[in-house]
Amino acid sequence: MRKRLQIFAIVAIILILASTLAVFLANTDFSSPKPQPIGKQYLFYHGNMSKIFLVAATTTYVDANQTYGAANGQLVQKGSPLFILTLTLRNDYTSDEPPPPFKGIPISPADGTAYVYLTAQLYDKGGVANASDVTVPDFSIPSTPGAALVLASGQTEFVDIYMAVDQKSVIGYDINMIYVGDSIPT
Repeated sequence: MRKRLQIFAIVAIILILASTLAVFLANTDFSSPKPQPIGKQYLFYHGNMSKIFLVAATTTYVDANQTYGAANGQLVQKGSPLFILTLTLRNDYTSDEPPPPFKGIPISPADGTAYVYLTAQLYDKGGVANASDVTVPDFSIPSTPGAALVLASGQTEFVDIYMAVDQKSVIGYDINMIYVGDSIPT
C-alpha cells in the first residue's frame, strides 16, 4: 500500500510539473528577441543636442490592421508585421530659448512651441534591419516618412512610429529627428 502511495505521489508531481511547463512554453515567445531599450536623453538634430527630451520608449510588434503605403512606394499589406515604437517626449524649449527657426527666420513672438518630425532606424543580428516607416504623420515633409507632432513649451506627449518589418527580429533601434523647428516646414 505504501509503495502505491509513493508511485501515486510521484505521478502527481510529474503531472503538475508537466502542466506548469506546458503553460510556460505556451506563453513564451521564443521567436522574437527583445530590443535593448533606449534611456532617457535629449535627442540630436543635425549633430546638435536639441531640447526635445526622450522621457521613455517602449516597443511592441503588431499585425497591420490596414494596408499602408510607404514613402518609397512600397505597399505594406494588412496583416504584415509592424514594429511600433511608442515615445514619450517633452519639449524643454522656452520663449527665451526657442527651437531653431525654419529657414533662419524666427517667428515672432517665439513661445517655445516645437514642431517635431521623427523616424527610427532598426537593427537586427545582421546590422541595419530591412524596415520602412509607414507612420501617418499629423503634418508631413514631402517624400519623408516619419511621425510628426507639435509640442507646446514644457508639454509632454506620446507619439508612435510605425515600422513595417520583414520579420520579428529587431534587437535595437535609434530615434532620428528629421526636423525640429518653430514652425511647420514647407
